[in-house]
Amino acid sequence: MNVGYAAKTRGDTAAARVNFERALVADTSQALPRIELGYLALASGDRPRAAEFLRQGVDRDPSRADAHRQLGYVLISLKRPREAVTAFEGIAKTSSGLAPVDHLALGYLYDDVGREKSALAAFKAASRSEDTVVSIPARRALRVKQGPGTSYFSEGYLAPFYQTRFENTIATGFTRLGIESGSSWGPAAYTSLRVTRDSKSSGGLQSRVLSDNAAILAGGVRVRPARGPIWLYAEAGGARSLLSGSSENSWTRDIRAGAYVVLAHELQLGDGSNVRLLTDLSGDVSWYERFDKNVIGYMQLREGFRVGSLATKAVDFFARGWVGYDSRADFFNRAAEIGGGVALRPGHGFVILAEGIAGRYITDPPAATNRRYQDWRFTAVYGWRKLTPLHDQMAGDRK
Repeated sequence: MNVGYAAKTRGDTAAARVNFERALVADTSQALPRIELGYLALASGDRPRAAEFLRQGVDRDPSRADAHRQLGYVLISLKRPREAVTAFEGIAKTSSGLAPVDHLALGYLYDDVGREKSALAAFKAASRSEDTVVSIPARRALRVKQGPGTSYFSEGYLAPFYQTRFENTIATGFTRLGIESGSSWGPAAYTSLRVTRDSKSSGGLQSRVLSDNAAILAGGVRVRPARGPIWLYAEAGGARSLLSGSSENSWTRDIRAGAYVVLAHELQLGDGSNVRLLTDLSGDVSWYERFDKNVIGYMQLREGFRVGSLATKAVDFFARGWVGYDSRADFFNRAAEIGGGVALRPGHGFVILAEGIAGRYITDPPAATNRRYQDWRFTAVYGWRKLTPLHDQMAGDRK
């Protein structure tokens, strides 16, 4: 080993490599020759070989914090974040423990692999560093993860779709404007406008109504417990029918309250892969005064995989299950569906979906209606959300 170190000191990397390899052959249990060979491989630009030697070294001598750290950075450069997490976590088991810069690196890595709570804890630890090179980016990362504080917000969702079963096109959407707290439950107050109109419904004496066909203007409040996937809300306002000749052309009181859930999870199929497994759960259970004080709910689960990235363009392939509930036993809302589809995501909040569905009414329908049904649905979705902080959250970092 000493001959190898001497060669390395005078810049003769070839001789150093030969002597470290000899030391390794002489005693295969040694960690040090492997670590030195890892540094030499890294200096020559061979990062995969460097990662392998450094991994072998820390496996044999876990006390080397410097080797764990170097291995972590090499794995980051190779875009192998899960392995890099393991390397940096190994530093915590050494006598020196994690340095602030290690907490910062772990924060970014945890965020990359979807470990949200661990990322927050790591960024908080790094933010306490006296070294501003570490603490400032850690504090900025915390602000991004925790949100911008109390903010004005605007958000909206447009989702016109076509059903082959009824040969009906339904245009539906909403927009909200309000203010939202940056606290853990994110309480918000807002005004909202909801609009639904379909191509088959009609008013008058021989009315035919397939959907709500109304514009609803309301004020509302909501909270999001622990900023999790569930929102609780209540709204009060007025609804006006959009059907010509309807007896409800005047404004009607509309009060509703309930809860909705939106949960999406992605799992990358190996480091560097552009294919991810998807789980998408959404649901809503709400009480509606205008609909005879009815409780209507649904739950939908999609499982599939995504090719590409939401940051650019992606295609999703999925299977779906859906179940609906109606406290007034309206057969149309009490149904279960299975099916599958494809979603094109060209970016900027747009999604185009095509779905094939087989369904069954849970409650017996009228005699003229089949209990089982099939449907093709084609949907174009556009959603947005914009936050404007009430205060400039970056002011403390400016000099």
